[in-house]
Amino acid sequence: FYNSVRSSNIIRVVPEEGGVIEILTMERRPAWNNKLNDNKFRGAMEVRVMDKKATFINELEFMDYMKGLAEVSNGSLAEKQKAIAILARTYARFYKKQENRKFPNMPYDGSDDPAEFQKYLGYGVEKRSPNFVNAVMITKDKVVTYNGNLIKTPYFNQSNGKTKSAKEVWGWTHTPYLQSVDDPYCKGMTQKGHGVGMSGCGADGMAKAGKSYDEIIKYYYKGVKIENKTF
Repeated sequence: FYNSVRSSNIIRVVPEEGGVIEILTMERRPAWNNKLNDNKFRGAMEVRVMDKKATFINELEFMDYMKGLAEVSNGSLAEKQKAIAILARTYARFYKKQENRKFPNMPYDGSDDPAEFQKYLGYGVEKRSPNFVNAVMITKDKVVTYNGNLIKTPYFNQSNGKTKSAKEVWGWTHTPYLQSVDDPYCKGMTQKGHGVGMSGCGADGMAKAGKSYDEIIKYYYKGVKIENKTF
């Protein structure tokens, strides 16, 4: 059951507690299984006309956002999934702060496009990725800090055996924790992604070698701490 509010160029739909919204006109089918369609979402949904196009804005609890991320496969090792959960939480929290907003002139804080933010697919991912949901719950409130401050935590898919510094890739001079490091578990591979921060193949190799999520994170982000912080 839903409550719907319409005003000028905005339609806002709010489900009853525990309800899920399905957008029947949305087609987001993964290439590996076109029978699935990631068109279901927790929380409220706004439809706004922006630049003459319909834009969907999902307003939901932060924990529900985390559960709907598709940044790591459900079959990945637990320590890699925990590392991804902490990095993704830190990344989103950093850019949600008013002084750091990545989309300052827009009516939203993030994007579902992994090329510009993080890969958020919603309720369908939550239901088919129980291991990642568990990683999100286990690491609840854990974020990465440097000198006590929340930081940017970019991560990517695959290096060629060495990651890159943020200064080298983006010219950042205020992120001393984003240095270039050897990435031996990715040696001989082709770089996929920007190359800064933790690589997916490196995290996978370290998890298989018995490293914990905090060891993995602290290897790729120099001088950082993992702390419990509520916002």
